[in-house]
Amino acid sequence: MDIKNARRWAEPGAKRYVGALMVVLAAFLVRSLLHPVLDHAMPGIFFACAVIIVEFLWGLGPAVMAMIVSIPIFDFFFVPPFRDVTQLDRRDAMIVAGFLMVTPLAVVLIERLRRAQYRAELFAEVAQTRYEMLLRAENERMVLSDSVQLGNALMTYLTRHLDTIFYLANPATHYEFLDEHFRRATGVAADVARRDGLRALLHPDDAVRLAGLFSADGERPQHGAHNLRIRTREGGYETFHCELQYFRAHVGTYVILRLHAGPAVRPVTPLHALAPAANARDVHETPVVSGGV
Repeated sequence: MDIKNARRWAEPGAKRYVGALMVVLAAFLVRSLLHPVLDHAMPGIFFACAVIIVEFLWGLGPAVMAMIVSIPIFDFFFVPPFRDVTQLDRRDAMIVAGFLMVTPLAVVLIERLRRAQYRAELFAEVAQTRYEMLLRAENERMVLSDSVQLGNALMTYLTRHLDTIFYLANPATHYEFLDEHFRRATGVAADVARRDGLRALLHPDDAVRLAGLFSADGERPQHGAHNLRIRTREGGYETFHCELQYFRAHVGTYVILRLHAGPAVRPVTPLHALAPAANARDVHETPVVSGGV
């Protein structure tokens, strides 16, 4: 992969050059403080260090500027004769030549290392982005696969038990279906059923026992056979043998309740005509479908 902007590892802007001048000024102040001790020794060493620091922090442009600015400063103030530009001899040429041999070499090496470092960082970011794209694609594939499997399982289950299913819900998506024929058979008003859902049809104790079905984070009852007391038109309750089934999907868990035995709930049938569990002792339990997809 070709990374064309690896040379742009340093932040753009004029503040880099201001920072370079400040570093050169700091090198000048330090060398001036040590001048009584060093005298004419090592006139350019602090300025070479300043150029290297500038290169490491702000890149090639500010480093070249710092190097150009440093040469007349240390040659004028720290090379004898001090503060005199009229006498330029072989000593001045040797010191400047030594400075120009070492400092540009350090600048070039640091620049190449910083570009290589920045290129590696760019490669890492590209690799991370592609990895996240692959993860998202894999997650989408798994979601689609789960949706297909869930759809197949639901269609199979609904087709097999369509006449006995009276409740279908998914609390995570706030979806709830209550069979209208079954609701009419119980005598519960339509507005009460829309407001309270399945709880309006159940005995209060059974509604508490199945409270986990009505919230996404509640503790769900065990799937399988349940005896539920359901309202009648006369105002009482009759116990019916029902089956609870779960279908788990990425959007939540689908809950299905169906009459485990007895005649179909369509067309409308008086509730007392549906065989209660107490009178259905000879009914065999049908196999329970797996609880999740």
